[in-house]
Amino acid sequence: MNAETKTGKDMGVFGRIVGIFTAPKDAFISIDARPTWLVPFLITTIIILALSVWTLDINVKDQLAAWERMDMPQEQFEQMKARTEGPFRYIGLAFIPVSTLAVWAILAGIYLFGFNTIMGGEGKYKKVFSVMAWTSLIGTLGFIVNRILVYSKGTGHGVTTSLAALLPTPAVGESPPVLYRALSQFDLFGIWSLVVMIIGFAIVSRVEMKKSAILVIVLWLIYVLAAVLLGGLFGRMMGG
Repeated sequence: MNAETKTGKDMGVFGRIVGIFTAPKDAFISIDARPTWLVPFLITTIIILALSVWTLDINVKDQLAAWERMDMPQEQFEQMKARTEGPFRYIGLAFIPVSTLAVWAILAGIYLFGFNTIMGGEGKYKKVFSVMAWTSLIGTLGFIVNRILVYSKGTGHGVTTSLAALLPTPAVGESPPVLYRALSQFDLFGIWSLVVMIIGFAIVSRVEMKKSAILVIVLWLIYVLAAVLLGGLFGRMMGG
Protein backbone atom coordinates (compact mmCIF):
# COMPACT_ATOMS: atom_id res chain seq x y z
CA MET A 1 0.00 0.00 0.00
CA ASN A 2 1.53 3.33 -1.00
CA ALA A 3 1.96 6.35 1.25
CA GLU A 4 -0.75 8.36 -0.48
CA THR A 5 -3.29 5.62 0.07
CA LYS A 6 -2.39 5.27 3.73
CA THR A 7 -3.24 8.93 4.29
CA GLY A 8 -6.62 8.38 2.66
CA LYS A 9 -5.86 10.61 -0.33
CA ASP A 10 -8.54 10.45 -3.01
CA MET A 11 -7.56 8.21 -5.92
CA GLY A 12 -9.88 9.99 -8.32
CA VAL A 13 -12.74 8.48 -10.31
CA PHE A 14 -10.60 6.55 -12.80
CA GLY A 15 -8.32 5.30 -10.05
CA ARG A 16 -11.27 3.98 -8.08
CA ILE A 17 -12.79 2.25 -11.10
CA VAL A 18 -9.51 0.45 -11.84
CA GLY A 19 -8.78 -0.10 -8.16
CA ILE A 20 -12.04 -1.95 -7.45
CA PHE A 21 -10.82 -4.67 -9.83
CA THR A 22 -7.07 -4.58 -9.21
CA ALA A 23 -6.48 -3.07 -5.74
CA PRO A 24 -9.77 -3.02 -3.79
CA LYS A 25 -8.10 -2.27 -0.43
CA ASP A 26 -6.53 0.91 -1.78
CA ALA A 27 -9.76 1.87 -3.54
CA PHE A 28 -11.84 1.48 -0.38
CA ILE A 29 -9.39 3.46 1.74
CA SER A 30 -9.93 6.28 -0.76
CA ILE A 31 -13.70 5.74 -0.66
CA ASP A 32 -13.63 5.72 3.14
CA ALA A 33 -11.99 9.17 3.06
CA ARG A 34 -14.49 10.56 0.52
CA PRO A 35 -17.50 8.28 -0.03
CA THR A 36 -19.31 8.68 -3.36
CA TRP A 37 -21.84 6.60 -5.29
CA LEU A 38 -23.06 8.56 -8.33
CA VAL A 39 -20.36 7.48 -10.78
CA PRO A 40 -20.73 3.72 -10.24
CA PHE A 41 -24.52 4.16 -10.28
CA LEU A 42 -24.41 5.87 -13.67
CA ILE A 43 -21.96 3.33 -15.10
CA THR A 44 -24.02 0.41 -13.83
CA THR A 45 -27.43 1.65 -14.95
CA ILE A 46 -26.27 2.86 -18.38
CA ILE A 47 -24.55 -0.44 -19.17
CA ILE A 48 -27.43 -2.56 -17.90
CA LEU A 49 -29.99 -0.51 -19.83
CA ALA A 50 -27.96 -0.58 -23.05
CA LEU A 51 -27.26 -4.32 -22.93
CA SER A 52 -30.84 -5.12 -21.89
CA VAL A 53 -32.12 -3.31 -24.98
CA TRP A 54 -29.47 -5.07 -27.08
CA THR A 55 -30.71 -8.53 -26.06
CA LEU A 56 -34.38 -7.66 -25.52
CA ASP A 57 -35.62 -9.59 -28.55
CA ILE A 58 -33.79 -12.70 -27.33
CA ASN A 59 -35.35 -12.34 -23.89
CA VAL A 60 -38.81 -12.03 -25.43
CA LYS A 61 -38.23 -15.14 -27.54
CA ASP A 62 -37.12 -17.10 -24.48
CA GLN A 63 -40.13 -15.93 -22.48
CA LEU A 64 -42.54 -16.94 -25.22
CA ALA A 65 -40.89 -20.35 -25.47
CA ALA A 66 -41.36 -20.86 -21.72
CA TRP A 67 -45.01 -19.81 -21.89
CA GLU A 68 -45.64 -22.20 -24.75
CA ARG A 69 -44.60 -25.05 -22.50
CA MET A 70 -47.12 -24.01 -19.84
CA ASP A 71 -50.64 -25.32 -19.76
CA MET A 72 -52.59 -22.14 -20.48
CA PRO A 73 -55.50 -21.31 -22.80
CA GLN A 74 -54.42 -20.27 -26.29
CA GLU A 75 -56.32 -17.00 -25.98
CA GLN A 76 -54.43 -16.09 -22.82
CA PHE A 77 -51.14 -16.98 -24.49
CA GLU A 78 -51.91 -14.76 -27.48
CA GLN A 79 -52.76 -11.85 -25.17
CA MET A 80 -49.52 -12.22 -23.24
CA LYS A 81 -47.57 -12.57 -26.48
CA ALA A 82 -49.08 -9.37 -27.87
CA ARG A 83 -48.15 -7.42 -24.75
CA THR A 84 -44.64 -8.86 -24.63
CA GLU A 85 -43.90 -8.14 -28.28
CA GLY A 86 -45.36 -4.62 -28.14
CA PRO A 87 -44.20 -1.39 -26.48
CA PHE A 88 -45.08 -2.90 -23.09
CA ARG A 89 -41.78 -4.80 -23.08
CA TYR A 90 -39.85 -1.56 -22.61
CA ILE A 91 -41.69 -0.55 -19.44
CA GLY A 92 -39.59 -2.78 -17.19
CA LEU A 93 -36.41 -1.04 -18.33
CA ALA A 94 -37.61 2.22 -16.78
CA PHE A 95 -37.53 0.63 -13.33
CA ILE A 96 -33.87 -0.41 -13.52
CA PRO A 97 -32.39 2.83 -12.07
CA VAL A 98 -34.97 3.00 -9.26
CA SER A 99 -34.72 -0.69 -8.39
CA THR A 100 -30.92 -0.49 -8.36
CA LEU A 101 -30.93 2.33 -5.81
CA ALA A 102 -33.63 0.63 -3.77
CA VAL A 103 -31.66 -2.63 -3.51
CA TRP A 104 -28.47 -0.80 -2.57
CA ALA A 105 -30.31 1.26 0.05
CA ILE A 106 -31.91 -1.78 1.68
CA LEU A 107 -28.74 -3.86 1.68
CA ALA A 108 -26.68 -0.96 3.00
CA GLY A 109 -29.09 -0.63 5.91
CA ILE A 110 -28.89 -4.36 6.67
CA TYR A 111 -25.10 -4.41 6.53
CA LEU A 112 -24.80 -1.22 8.61
CA PHE A 113 -27.00 -2.71 11.31
CA GLY A 114 -25.06 -5.96 11.27
CA PHE A 115 -21.63 -4.39 11.48
CA ASN A 116 -22.46 -1.73 14.07
CA THR A 117 -24.80 -3.76 16.26
CA ILE A 118 -23.41 -7.28 16.01
CA MET A 119 -19.75 -6.75 15.12
CA GLY A 120 -19.17 -3.57 17.12
CA GLY A 121 -18.26 -1.52 14.08
CA GLU A 122 -18.31 2.23 13.55
CA GLY A 123 -19.71 2.43 10.05
CA LYS A 124 -21.66 5.29 8.52
CA TYR A 125 -24.57 4.72 6.17
CA LYS A 126 -23.11 6.80 3.34
CA LYS A 127 -19.85 4.85 3.44
CA VAL A 128 -21.56 1.46 3.51
CA PHE A 129 -23.82 2.58 0.66
CA SER A 130 -20.71 3.66 -1.27
CA VAL A 131 -19.18 0.21 -0.82
CA MET A 132 -22.34 -1.30 -2.31
CA ALA A 133 -22.22 1.12 -5.24
CA TRP A 134 -18.58 0.66 -6.16
CA THR A 135 -18.68 -3.12 -5.70
CA SER A 136 -21.55 -3.22 -8.20
CA LEU A 137 -19.02 -2.59 -10.98
CA ILE A 138 -17.91 -6.20 -10.64
CA GLY A 139 -21.49 -7.40 -11.07
CA THR A 140 -21.78 -5.08 -14.06
CA LEU A 141 -18.76 -6.76 -15.65
CA GLY A 142 -20.50 -10.08 -15.05
CA PHE A 143 -23.62 -8.75 -16.76
CA ILE A 144 -21.55 -7.71 -19.78
CA VAL A 145 -20.10 -11.22 -20.07
CA ASN A 146 -23.57 -12.74 -19.66
CA ARG A 147 -25.15 -10.58 -22.36
CA ILE A 148 -22.33 -11.32 -24.80
CA LEU A 149 -22.84 -15.04 -24.23
CA VAL A 150 -26.61 -14.69 -24.62
CA TYR A 151 -26.23 -12.76 -27.88
CA SER A 152 -23.69 -15.19 -29.33
CA LYS A 153 -25.86 -18.20 -28.41
CA GLY A 154 -29.13 -16.56 -29.45
CA THR A 155 -30.81 -17.52 -26.19
CA GLY A 156 -30.38 -16.99 -22.49
CA HIS A 157 -31.41 -20.58 -21.75
CA GLY A 158 -28.51 -22.40 -20.15
CA VAL A 159 -26.22 -19.36 -20.16
CA THR A 160 -24.50 -19.05 -16.79
CA THR A 161 -21.14 -18.19 -15.21
CA SER A 162 -22.01 -20.17 -12.09
CA LEU A 163 -21.31 -23.73 -10.93
CA ALA A 164 -24.69 -24.68 -12.39
CA ALA A 165 -22.83 -24.98 -15.68
CA LEU A 166 -21.51 -28.32 -14.38
CA LEU A 167 -25.03 -29.80 -14.46
CA PRO A 168 -27.37 -30.52 -17.39
CA THR A 169 -29.49 -27.52 -18.29
CA PRO A 170 -33.18 -28.00 -17.39
CA ALA A 171 -35.57 -28.03 -20.34
CA VAL A 172 -37.33 -24.81 -21.30
CA GLY A 173 -40.22 -24.18 -18.93
CA GLU A 174 -39.02 -26.86 -16.49
CA SER A 175 -38.44 -25.92 -12.85
CA PRO A 176 -34.71 -26.42 -12.07
CA PRO A 177 -33.93 -29.04 -9.40
CA VAL A 178 -32.69 -27.96 -5.97
CA LEU A 179 -29.02 -28.68 -6.70
CA TYR A 180 -29.14 -26.65 -9.91
CA ARG A 181 -30.74 -23.69 -8.12
CA ALA A 182 -28.17 -23.92 -5.34
CA LEU A 183 -25.16 -24.08 -7.66
CA SER A 184 -26.51 -21.19 -9.72
CA GLN A 185 -25.92 -18.95 -6.68
CA PHE A 186 -22.19 -19.74 -6.80
CA ASP A 187 -21.51 -17.34 -9.63
CA LEU A 188 -17.96 -16.30 -10.52
CA PHE A 189 -18.70 -12.59 -10.42
CA GLY A 190 -20.98 -12.94 -7.41
CA ILE A 191 -18.23 -14.58 -5.34
CA TRP A 192 -15.76 -11.96 -6.55
CA SER A 193 -18.16 -9.25 -5.39
CA LEU A 194 -18.48 -10.88 -1.96
CA VAL A 195 -14.72 -10.89 -1.49
CA VAL A 196 -14.45 -7.24 -2.46
CA MET A 197 -17.37 -6.28 -0.20
CA ILE A 198 -15.69 -8.02 2.73
CA ILE A 199 -12.63 -5.85 2.19
CA GLY A 200 -14.67 -2.68 1.77
CA PHE A 201 -16.93 -3.21 4.78
CA ALA A 202 -13.96 -4.03 7.02
CA ILE A 203 -12.37 -0.71 6.10
CA VAL A 204 -15.38 1.60 6.38
CA SER A 205 -16.83 -0.14 9.46
CA ARG A 206 -13.51 -0.33 11.32
CA VAL A 207 -13.75 -4.06 12.00
CA GLU A 208 -11.35 -6.95 11.50
CA MET A 209 -11.39 -8.65 8.12
CA LYS A 210 -12.43 -11.89 9.80
CA LYS A 211 -15.52 -10.29 11.34
CA SER A 212 -16.42 -8.69 8.03
CA ALA A 213 -16.10 -12.05 6.27
CA ILE A 214 -18.27 -13.81 8.84
CA LEU A 215 -21.12 -11.31 8.58
CA VAL A 216 -21.06 -11.02 4.78
CA ILE A 217 -20.89 -14.79 4.24
CA VAL A 218 -23.64 -15.56 6.77
CA LEU A 219 -26.00 -13.02 5.20
CA TRP A 220 -25.15 -14.38 1.75
CA LEU A 221 -25.88 -17.95 2.83
CA ILE A 222 -29.25 -16.83 4.18
CA TYR A 223 -29.96 -15.23 0.80
CA VAL A 224 -28.91 -18.43 -1.03
CA LEU A 225 -31.21 -20.54 1.14
CA ALA A 226 -34.13 -18.17 0.52
CA ALA A 227 -33.44 -18.07 -3.23
CA VAL A 228 -33.35 -21.86 -3.49
CA LEU A 229 -36.52 -22.37 -1.44
CA LEU A 230 -38.50 -19.57 -3.07
CA GLY A 231 -37.28 -20.62 -6.50
CA GLY A 232 -38.74 -24.07 -5.92
CA LEU A 233 -41.99 -22.64 -4.63
CA PHE A 234 -42.29 -20.31 -7.61
CA GLY A 235 -41.57 -23.18 -9.97
CA ARG A 236 -44.38 -25.28 -8.48
CA MET A 237 -46.79 -22.33 -8.65
CA MET A 238 -45.94 -21.92 -12.34
CA GLY A 239 -46.58 -25.57 -12.95
CA GLY A 240 -42.94 -26.57 -13.28
